[in-house]
Formats: sequence, C-alpha cells, structure tokens
Amino acid sequence: MKISSHTIIVEDYPSRGEHLVYSTRTQFLGKIDERLRDVLKNLGSENYFLDSEDKNNLAQLYRRGVLVRDKEEEQQKLKEHLRQIKHGYSRSKLVVTILTTYACNFKCTYCFEESSRENIKLSFETQEHVISWLKGQMKQFGYQSLNINYYGGEPLLNQPAIDNISSVMKTWCEERQIGFAMSIQTNGYLLTPEIVERYKKLNLISIRISVDGVGEDHDKNRPLRGGGGTFERIIQNICDCVDLIYIGISIGFEGGDVKPIERLLNHFDDLGILHKLGRIIYSPINPTLGGKGQPQAIRSSDCMCNSEDAVFSRSVKRINELLDQKGIPEKTSGMSTSVCPLTRENGGVTIDQEGRLYKCNSLLGHPEFAVGDVRQDKFNETGNEFRDLDVWKQCPTDCTYLPMCSGGCRLMSFVGGHKNFRVPSCKKVYMNEMAPEFIKRDYDRLVENSRKQMKGESRPQLVKSASIK
Repeated sequence: MKISSHTIIVEDYPSRGEHLVYSTRTQFLGKIDERLRDVLKNLGSENYFLDSEDKNNLAQLYRRGVLVRDKEEEQQKLKEHLRQIKHGYSRSKLVVTILTTYACNFKCTYCFEESSRENIKLSFETQEHVISWLKGQMKQFGYQSLNINYYGGEPLLNQPAIDNISSVMKTWCEERQIGFAMSIQTNGYLLTPEIVERYKKLNLISIRISVDGVGEDHDKNRPLRGGGGTFERIIQNICDCVDLIYIGISIGFEGGDVKPIERLLNHFDDLGILHKLGRIIYSPINPTLGGKGQPQAIRSSDCMCNSEDAVFSRSVKRINELLDQKGIPEKTSGMSTSVCPLTRENGGVTIDQEGRLYKCNSLLGHPEFAVGDVRQDKFNETGNEFRDLDVWKQCPTDCTYLPMCSGGCRLMSFVGGHKNFRVPSCKKVYMNEMAPEFIKRDYDRLVENSRKQMKGESRPQLVKSASIK
C-alpha cells in the first residue's frame, strides 16, 4: 500500500495535529489526526505496528482513492478515470448553448468573436433544425432534463429565436415529464424587467452579465459599437431586475490588476445589491484566435501574461480576500475536475446561428473547428480528432493534478504560442501554490454547510468528506 501520487496532504489544518487529505482523482476530502498521519508516513515499514483501528482507517482511505496498492494499480485507475471522463455522461441533464446571433451592440476590446463577426441571426428554418436536433439528443441518450443557455453576440438582439425554441421545447419536455430550464448570457444593456417576466414563463432561471469594473474601468473594455459608455445603463438594469431573477456576474481582469474588481464589489455594496447577486465569476483576459480562416494569427498575444502562474495566483488570492471581506461565500471548488470540452465525447455543445456545433465557445466563428451540424445525427471527423487528442499521455502520469486537467485547456495550448491543440497546457506551478488554499477553503465551506444543516437549513455539500480518526 502507498499514498497515491494524486493525493494532497495539507498539514496542521484546521488546527495543529489535524491534517486534510484530498484525492484529485476521486475528489474525496477528509480530515485525519496525528496518529493516522504518522501511519501514512510509515507505510511499508516492517517495524511499524498497525492496530485494528489503523487498518480500518487505511482501508477507508484506500476505498476513497487516497491510497493505492502499487504503481500498476494507480496507472490502471488513472486510465479508467480519464476514459470515463472522455466517454461517459450523466443522463440527468443535457446542457446546450445556443447563439441567437453573432451580431452585437457592443465592441468589446477582448471579444473572441470580433475578428469573425457576422451580422447573421438564427433563422426560423435553422431554429426548426435546432429543435429537431435537441429532441433527437434527448431521446437518444435518455436525458432527464434540458438546460438551454442563450448566447451571442448579444442574444437579446434576436428574441424571437428565444421565444420559439424555448416555447416548443418547454411544451415538448412537459409532455414527457422531462425537466426544462433556460438561462441567458447577456451584456445586460437591453435587459428589462418586462423581458425577465416574459421569459420566466418559459422557465428562465438565471441570467449572467459581464461587468468589468465601475465607470471607465468597464467602459474602456465594453463600449457601445457606435461609441459611448455602457456601465450606467447596465447597472440600472441589474438593479431593476435583481429581485426578479438570479443574476450572476462575470468579471475580466488583466495584468494582475484587481483594483477594478474591488471598486465594483464596493459599488454593488453601496447600491445594496451585492448580496442579492448570484455567483461572481472572475477570469483573466486571454488572447483569442485570429480572423476567420486565419486562427493562427493570434490576437492580443500579450494577454498571455495575465495567465502566468505568479500573476494569476497573486490575483486569485487577492480576489478571494476581497470576497471574504464582503462575506461572499464561494459556491464552487477550486479543486474540481475541469476537463477541456473538446476532448469529451458526450459533453455539452454550442450551436451557432447557422446550426454548426462547437465544443468550445472560444472557437466560434471558425467553421473548420465545428464538430458537426444540427442537420446531421453524428459529430464529424473534426469532432473525433478533438476527442482523440489524449494530450495527457505527454504528461507524467504521477503528476498530482493530471486526473483534474487531462493535460489542460486545448485553446490555451493554441493561443499560448504552440498554435495547435496537440500539446499539454500545464498549470502545475500555479496549482502547487494554490491547491492547499483551495482545499482549506473547501473544508471550511463543508464545515459551514454541515453547521447550517444541523440548524435545519438545507445546503448541498460541494465535496465529499469524512473525519477519520
């Protein structure tokens, strides 16, 4: 028996003599005491006595993936884990993103679609093919619910497409006792309470809006296409709608400068809506593919510095501090498995306004990277090539984070200088620094959730956990 290469031990937390163990393969998180930590340090020692409780604890850790019998078993379990990620799927839900149009009323400085912008809307004819494709997928795979996320361009520039697809699919799903929900990812400029109320009747459950700071912080990155700021109107629309629907916020940052995020959180707080908002997502601004037919002509390549390990870790730590200071709980784990959608056989897809299927939104506008079409039943050869990349085989199999990343983001490999999808995109240096912090935060959140459940408040647990003593 040995500690798995895919196990992380965070020592002396939550207090001295208590230690956290985490498996990046099984995502088990547990707490062990000093005695069990000592047992783990002496695994394989012939002179170390194990009593019955020690053996029972080791058996538990083995079942949870913290321990393995030997290197051969570890290799086998890793390969099966990655195979399941590639080919497996959950029948519980089909998630599909639909572009109602590539057109947009904004001219964002970092938009990955800008170089391929076309003023084409999702036509009624293509909507009918989309509907047929959705029904076919639901029946073929036996999904128990359907979630549609409307996207663009700016999706609210083509509301008739949202009305038609959602009304048809809502009725179809209800007739079969299948769940149905929709969400909208919008720049927020056209959002009104009337639109929210209309779409709530079609099972709208959430809206996500991008806001990059306060005033000029935002307007310099996200101006109107014809010129002019957008911040004030977006904020007013959020204030008008935040009590009607779940509104999440997406924030971009660059160069490690998180001051705009701090100013935005303070502004939301001053308006009295900070704690009414849903999940706040933050991400660095990254390079994008070149124009149509020229993906290798990378745009804004200097933005790669935003994702450099030292810059990124420093930014994430500071943002987490800001969220803690504001009393905003994290709703997801920093240690969750995050597999590039290009390499998954049955993951979610994005349908563009011409009915083409994509596995990654950042490839939109480049038909050569489409994996199929709603007029066809199966993915094309490009989809199969993406699925079979298996870049993880170029990584050391004893890398602690390999079960979580499978070799990393294919897009970041492309825009990061390689200009192809066939090499790993490694964030091990970043994860080495951030993983202990993420695990501590996951543990604290789990404890808080358990405390609330004991008080009768229902809260889902985000990680599996056990206290092993």
